[in-house]
Amino acid sequence: MLSSAPAARAAPGGGVELAVTVDGQPLGRGDLVLDAGAVARVVVGVQNLSRSDVDVDSVRLSGAVLGLTFFDYDTRVRTTVPARGSANWTVDLDIRDLDGRATGLMPVEVALRDTDLHTVAKATGTASVHGSLLSIYGLFGLGLLVLMGLLWAVALLPLGRHAAPATWWQRGLRFLPAGCAVGLFGVFALSATRLLSPTTAVDVSLTIISAAACFAVGALLPRLTAARPG
Repeated sequence: MLSSAPAARAAPGGGVELAVTVDGQPLGRGDLVLDAGAVARVVVGVQNLSRSDVDVDSVRLSGAVLGLTFFDYDTRVRTTVPARGSANWTVDLDIRDLDGRATGLMPVEVALRDTDLHTVAKATGTASVHGSLLSIYGLFGLGLLVLMGLLWAVALLPLGRHAAPATWWQRGLRFLPAGCAVGLFGVFALSATRLLSPTTAVDVSLTIISAAACFAVGALLPRLTAARPG
């Protein structure tokens, strides 16, 4: 087993430990740097602590934000790790199209998968992806920005018509979807600018805080009544 990277115990298989370095950078210790237009050398060390052999068919490197996978690269290894044994591999992953897939700071995962594509073991960390804002991830952020603008327009439009709901909680609920969109776009913006890597805790916390703030803004608006003809 590799000693230069922290081990991550796999949830599905149990009793399997994995250590990974990418271009000499240990996964799970600081931020990896993934450069588009290059080949990533992945060194994998696995230790089988169980009493049965573990079949490994492929190694997969992937990155996901908000539950959506924006890049994944696979290579076949087709080997078996014996019970109470260990194995090491060095594989080269062609990530030259990464600039068209993602950019910014995001969670990454290296997983060992069997012939049925089930995860045998995995290690997770954070990577600084040097891609393009015109990538799929960048266009995803643009979509979030458009969605946020539309939801704010829906929330503010009744104010111009003097037709906002009379009760405070109804006004707050009208701004709630816009607040959620602000939180989701904030997750993307922090990731794309490499200020903060998205995690489940960050995603949920930022979305809840933004939604609550926008709910409060809507609830505290002065009560507006429908305009009467003069």
